[in-house]
Amino acid sequence: LGELWTPPVKDAWTKTYQTVQQVMSPALVRAHAAPKPPPRKKAPAELVQETWRLVEKDLDAHGIKFFLKIFEIAPPALKLFSFKDEVPLEKSPGMQKHATGVMRTVGTAVAGLSDVKSLIPVLEALGGRHAKYGVQPEHFAVVGEALLWTLEQGLGELWTPQVKDAWTKTYATVQSVMEPALRKAAAAAGRRSEESRQAGASAAGGSAAGGGSGGVTKASLKGKDPASLVKTTWGVMTQNLSDHGIKFFLRIFAIAPPVLQLFPFKDEVPLEQSPGMKKHSTGVMMTVGEAVAGLADVKSLIPVLEALG
Repeated sequence: LGELWTPPVKDAWTKTYQTVQQVMSPALVRAHAAPKPPPRKKAPAELVQETWRLVEKDLDAHGIKFFLKIFEIAPPALKLFSFKDEVPLEKSPGMQKHATGVMRTVGTAVAGLSDVKSLIPVLEALGGRHAKYGVQPEHFAVVGEALLWTLEQGLGELWTPQVKDAWTKTYATVQSVMEPALRKAAAAAGRRSEESRQAGASAAGGSAAGGGSGGVTKASLKGKDPASLVKTTWGVMTQNLSDHGIKFFLRIFAIAPPVLQLFPFKDEVPLEQSPGMKKHSTGVMMTVGEAVAGLADVKSLIPVLEALG
C-alpha cells in the first residue's frame, strides 16, 4: 500500500485481525478439546458415526481407493488436481496427501452430525470454497457414488442395508447444503471477475493519471469507518494478489522459519519462485478477500471463521 498505509488504515486492519483472531482462536481450542459425543440410539447419524470409526482406522488406504474410484467414474475430474501428472497415480504422494485430507474432512462432517445446526455453516463454507477449484454441481453425484463404494469395500459384511441407507441419506443431506453454496459462490466469483475486469480497465486509466492505486488516495480514505478502510485498501491489494501472497508467506517464514516445514512446497527452491507456494499463497489471499467481503455481514461471517479455525 505504500503511502496509503496510514495510521488509520493500520489501526483498521489491526482491529479487524484481532476480531478474526478472537473468533478463530477459541474455535481452534474447542476443536482440539471437544470430546466425542457419547453413543445414543441407533439413529442414522449414529450408524454413520459408528461405521466411520471402523473406516478411519485405515484412512490413507481408503482415501486412495476413494479417489481412484472417482477418476474411474469420471476420468476428466483428474485434470482438476495438481497431482494429475504423477504416475503411477495409486502411488502418487500428492494424491495420497490430498485423499487423506479429504477423508479427514469427511470425518469432521461425520462428527458434526451430532450438532447439525452448527455443521450447516461449515458445509456451506466448504461448498463455497470448492467453486474456486473448478468443481461443478454434477461432481457431487460422482463423489457420492465413489464414497458409498469405498465404504462398502471397507466395511464388508457390516455394510448392511440399514448402514447403506444411513450413509445415502447423510450424503444427500450434505449435498443439499454444499451444492447451493457452490452455485452461489461460483455466481459470486463470476460477478467479482467481471467487476475486477472493469475495475482493472478503470485502474489502468487511473494509474496513468494518478498513481496506480485504482484511484485510491490518502484524501479518499479520510473519514471512513474501519470496515470501509479495510475493504477499500484491500481493493488496492487485489490488483496484484499473487505477488502480495508471495510476500506474505515469505514474511511468515522470515518471522518463524520452522513453519515452512508444515507445507508441501518446503523443498521447492528458490522458495520465492515456488509454484506450490504461489498457488497456496494466492488461495490464502483469496480467503482473506472472502473474509473482508464478509465484513458487511459479520453475523454470517463468524461461523465461517470458526470453521476455518
